[in-house]
Amino acid sequence: MLEFLKEYWPLLVCIVLIIVAIVLLVVFKDKDKPEKSEEKNDNVVEEKTSTKLETSNLDVTENKKVAKETKESKKTTKENKVEEKTEVKETEKKQEELNEETTEQPKSNDETKSVEKKEQAQKYMVSYDKESKQWVVKKTGATRASKRCKTKQEAMQVAEKLAEKQDLNLTVKKKDGKFQKKSNAQ
Repeated sequence: MLEFLKEYWPLLVCIVLIIVAIVLLVVFKDKDKPEKSEEKNDNVVEEKTSTKLETSNLDVTENKKVAKETKESKKTTKENKVEEKTEVKETEKKQEELNEETTEQPKSNDETKSVEKKEQAQKYMVSYDKESKQWVVKKTGATRASKRCKTKQEAMQVAEKLAEKQDLNLTVKKKDGKFQKKSNAQ
């Protein structure tokens, strides 16, 4: 028995602490519940008596004034909501009109050139990664590789398929990093 206690004393201490914690939680939960319900009952009684006193103190004319004010505030909030909705609809229409105008206007040479440059900038590259000792197929601007392959031929096949699907250019580099081949998939 002593050998058992010497060997497993940390486990036994943990079990005892867990049991004590559970007992404390149960005891304190039970103590909190009656106090809260008594406080709630006291608050409810106080609120009921205060509302009775307040309504008895108000005159009939004051009640009418309060009712009118609440009706007016409801009307103004409804009107504000309607105005907000119409403003949102108007701004949406204006945005749609602006979008239509921008699509209808002919583009200048500078704008078309910048669009073409952006399209040309997108391409797939096959290169060798010295750290992982693998051939990598990667789209320009991407942080992660699209595919990693053991052989250059396998990487080129994957890159050609991806470039054809997305109508992008393909660039292949040698193991030392120099350009080997550029091709247009279009």
